[in-house]
Amino acid sequence: MKSLAIFVLSLSTALTALAQNVTVTGRVIDEQDQPMIGAGVVQEGTTNGTTTDLDGQFSLSVPKGAKVIFSTIGYLPQEIVVAQSTTVEIKLQPDNLMIEETVVVGYGVQKKSDLTGAISQVKSEDIVNRTITSPEGALQGKTAGVQAFASSARPGATPAIRVRGISSNNDANPLYVVDGRITSSISGIDPNDIESMEVLKDGASAAIYGAEAGNGVVMITTRRGKGDGKISYSYQLSSQSLGKTPEVMNAEQYLQFYLEKGSFTLNDVYSKWDQKTNTNWVDESYENSFMHHHNLTFQAGNDKGSLYLSGSYLNNDGMFVGDSDVYERMTGMINGSWKFKPWLDIQSNNQIEYYSYRAVSEGSDYGSAVLGALQLDPMTPAYYELGQEPAFIQELLRQGKTLLTDEKGRIFGISQFLISETPNPLIQRDRSYSISKGFNINGSTSLNLHPFRGLTLTSRLGYRLSAGDSYGYSNDYFVNDSYAHQYFMSVSASASDSIYYQWENFANWMHQFGKHNLSAMAGVSYSQNRSYGANSGISGSDNGGVIDFGIKRDDPLFYYISQATPTATKSVGGGVESFSRKYSYFGRVGWNYMNKYNVQATLRADAADLSVLPKPMRWGYFPSVSGGWTLSEEPFFSSLKSYVPYAKVRVSWGQNGSIAGLGSYAYANDITSTGQYPTGQVKADGSYEYIIGYAPSASGNQELKWETSEQFNVGLDLRFLQDRLAITADWFDKKTKDLIVTGVTTSTIVGIGASPLNAGNIDNKGIELEVRWKDQIGDFNSASTPTSPP
Repeated sequence: MKSLAIFVLSLSTALTALAQNVTVTGRVIDEQDQPMIGAGVVQEGTTNGTTTDLDGQFSLSVPKGAKVIFSTIGYLPQEIVVAQSTTVEIKLQPDNLMIEETVVVGYGVQKKSDLTGAISQVKSEDIVNRTITSPEGALQGKTAGVQAFASSARPGATPAIRVRGISSNNDANPLYVVDGRITSSISGIDPNDIESMEVLKDGASAAIYGAEAGNGVVMITTRRGKGDGKISYSYQLSSQSLGKTPEVMNAEQYLQFYLEKGSFTLNDVYSKWDQKTNTNWVDESYENSFMHHHNLTFQAGNDKGSLYLSGSYLNNDGMFVGDSDVYERMTGMINGSWKFKPWLDIQSNNQIEYYSYRAVSEGSDYGSAVLGALQLDPMTPAYYELGQEPAFIQELLRQGKTLLTDEKGRIFGISQFLISETPNPLIQRDRSYSISKGFNINGSTSLNLHPFRGLTLTSRLGYRLSAGDSYGYSNDYFVNDSYAHQYFMSVSASASDSIYYQWENFANWMHQFGKHNLSAMAGVSYSQNRSYGANSGISGSDNGGVIDFGIKRDDPLFYYISQATPTATKSVGGGVESFSRKYSYFGRVGWNYMNKYNVQATLRADAADLSVLPKPMRWGYFPSVSGGWTLSEEPFFSSLKSYVPYAKVRVSWGQNGSIAGLGSYAYANDITSTGQYPTGQVKADGSYEYIIGYAPSASGNQELKWETSEQFNVGLDLRFLQDRLAITADWFDKKTKDLIVTGVTTSTIVGIGASPLNAGNIDNKGIELEVRWKDQIGDFNSASTPTSPP
């Protein structure tokens, strides 16, 4: 009886204690109503706690009346007293110092403090108010180890991006990923529509993209709607001028140089020069110009969904005199998301772009207007005033030569001293006309399922529809008999289109037990690109003075291929539909202990289609491993935390790949026709008998495989002055092996070309230093990011 009483009393006590426990569930968001990942939810004074998942959700059981604290680095903590089981939404506010940011990584996001790789981030506040027309320009001067340099001065031309040097003989551009969609170009995205840009620089962080990440990865996240409803409009007017004018010889210096050289005599000078003309061709060829940029946005968002609409118009009139170099672009963006159920949400990001541009000739030894401005002699005038044409010009007119004029009818100047293929740059500008136009429709739509807390299943479809065309013609004109003349018309036109899509399915899982935090991601991807293009052209001819003009009438209304003369030379090309496909598996696992130790490993397996690599070599495997140690969380560091609030060491190793420059069965040795050959036999009609010969098109290479980039990285992250000053330093050693080399013929190959080979290595190594300052004084805040040279 006594034992039964004790059992009943114990059971009653246990049930009473259990009844006193309550459950608090909910969501933690930031000041912009976005979910906070990995925020701590802890019962005060205990180790009873959890962290928020990918959607900011949490659930915690605590005793009735317990105090629960919500916190994350860079935000002010909040606390509540739990009197009964309840569901809450906690909005954490920034501490106005160094906010702990989330960083976009492949197929997920991470807290910046959990990163173990080398990733640089550019936020929207680093982009606004800058005079840039494309996202590539936003990286210039903002990320250590990343070079952005212009390969063309044409309006609308985008800078070339190099991440930690050049790693390939072929295409050295990084892989671009926009809202999860892989793309070959990001130039059509308006910088105002970008939320953040992440550059995955080391092998470990980029390995999740495997075969295409050998040159680094640039990830872009576009904006989502926020707030109760906001309409904004911005207009930017930019003045453009030459930053530095090239120094060239004036007339006196030019004459002295060429007289001493013996190119001409004083008699030539006095007979051909008026002793007054001293043309500065750079001044004649360039002028100050303007760029107009309009942007209009509508946005709204809450915990159920968001909507972001934007439209922009850009008009950039280049600095070359006239309207021959103009870039126009219109873009629109529609981003939306909606939470249908607690376990189901959908997100869609879509963008449309229309562009057109004209440009003067550049980057060539022949016919370059830019080269002409640097090379032409200063004794030649830009044009001749009406009625003041010299005798040699009048003689050319009598001969019926076509001399180009400006809008006032003044004949452009022709040099009597320099006979070359680079004449007056104004003639180069007007002797031809070309324009290119096109559109791109891009987007991605994701379906996210949350079957239980900590697990998110995502199915994402990305797409790109592109089409473009170009049109141009060359006039008849005359400068000299040797190089610069054309007595007929030529017209060309081309059109192309492509359809790309990628379908990816992947799962993200997070779990916390005790002081351990585990994460895992696994998925599969399939992509296909279909392209088609065709081109055509017509041209007149000059055969022994018998001129076929090529066009039925010398009138701009007839400058079309359909108006060709019956005897014009015609050309047709393209018309071939091509496909490329890729299939991939990928995964990542991570472990975090007490916010001190982080370990992460990834593996991606990519398979190219047979148009790229032979079947035995089509699969490539790209692993990585990385780790981080937060020194500032160790007890031995406590005496230094007042000076250095945060210190972390990172180490990573990873492999990436590249197939830049491959395609169209370059490894194969197909048999092709080599023409007709006489057999030595005579037919009955007395003619010789011929047979068609065949031979391999190339040597073939069934062992051709991916380029592999292997990289080792050591990094250090430090913060000072109450997190206002942040310093990131990295040392890396990047080796590219099995380099794809084309155009090499070995001594064992005779009579045919050689297929691409895996031969050679490239080694890039260096030290990067990135410094960031962030502060707020009252209502004023400042942020700057000086970086070390790459």
